[in-house]
Amino acid sequence: MKKIFPPLFLLLLLTACQTGEQIDMSQVTPEEKNAVESLIWLKQADATYDAKQNLDRGDKRLLAMATRGSNIPGIAPELISKAKIVCGVRYLPGSTDMVMGETHLKLLQAAEAYAADYNRIVIDQCM
Repeated sequence: MKKIFPPLFLLLLLTACQTGEQIDMSQVTPEEKNAVESLIWLKQADATYDAKQNLDRGDKRLLAMATRGSNIPGIAPELISKAKIVCGVRYLPGSTDMVMGETHLKLLQAAEAYAADYNRIVIDQCM
């Protein structure tokens, strides 16, 4: 089992971690590879489904990007302070404000779009 897992993971990474196009991992630096791997969950993420599942469990926290500022995608700037207090916040796995390369940038943009969709659903239930 241990011998199968690393090649299987690499295969999943190469095929599953795409946002509309194939990612050639041979063209990325080791730092970018780590950053891309941290966002592999995006390929199978469904903001609507995930929001519903979390709301059904009573988790009304909004998704924030792990950046220096308060970046809660999909929420109007004038609502962010109140939403943080009322709903709570958790950080999106793999998000960062450090861009490691073009591939990583595309995945960060996809992560932000996912968070915006998710937050628009959750904010209606929370507020």
